[in-house]
Amino acid sequence: MRPAERITLISIALTTLLGAVEVGLWFSFGLLLFLAAGLDALFDTFTSLCVLWGLRLSRKPADRNHQYGHGQAEFLASLLLAGALVAAAVRVLTLALRGGTPGEPSPWLFAVAGVALLSFSLLGYRKLRVGRTWHHPSVVADAYHTLTDALSSLLALLGLAFVRMGAPWMDALVASLISLLILCWGLRVGKEAVDGLMGSAPLSFSSRARRACLGVSGVRGYHRCRARRVGSRIQADLHIQVDPSLSVREAHEVASRVERRMKREIPELSSVVVHVEPSGGKRRR
Repeated sequence: MRPAERITLISIALTTLLGAVEVGLWFSFGLLLFLAAGLDALFDTFTSLCVLWGLRLSRKPADRNHQYGHGQAEFLASLLLAGALVAAAVRVLTLALRGGTPGEPSPWLFAVAGVALLSFSLLGYRKLRVGRTWHHPSVVADAYHTLTDALSSLLALLGLAFVRMGAPWMDALVASLISLLILCWGLRVGKEAVDGLMGSAPLSFSSRARRACLGVSGVRGYHRCRARRVGSRIQADLHIQVDPSLSVREAHEVASRVERRMKREIPELSSVVVHVEPSGGKRRR
């Protein structure tokens, strides 16, 4: 099993368990902060399922109707994730604004919130590392959601402390803060997903491509580099300038060396189209 899928399955199991426990505590004690934290965790389960679907769909090979593959499924999963986050935030904020009278928090509730804080922190860090290492945008987005779960648990701990000290109104306030936090992450994830679906250029790709191209013997110039992310991979095209006296075969060999070097130095690059031009002509941008 691939690392991204393995960590996503672990996330589904853990967030389902902790989310169910926290929602159960809301039913038992009437503490909205546990409802907010629990819904945040359970929506993390839902979004992880979306991520798992996106990861598996994105691996499908190209076919007649999807000639560039299915990599954009990861951005679609991220967009669904963003919608779920926003919906969760609105729901919790609505409940918080209605208010309520929470029960007296017992000491073991602090232990539950502490375990959740530690678990979500470790899980979020691991997901973020796997997502960035293997270039999976949906896993990175899901990692940020898990980190909001950790922050939600931290806020829940603080809220429990204030409620126990005789400030029950802190329950609704903490729930509101958690909902706003979820909303911010949802909007951020949504923006990144839309950017990916719209074909935004990968950060720092142009400079890396330039170094790779100009390091190939026979390349006299380089311009018109374009690139976009397709899920965890990058597709690109560019123009290189070579000696006008080269034969077609020799010019093609230079282009092939450029392609091989770029794929070697930019591991996430899945395909690149190299257009050859004679040097000395007018450069187009």
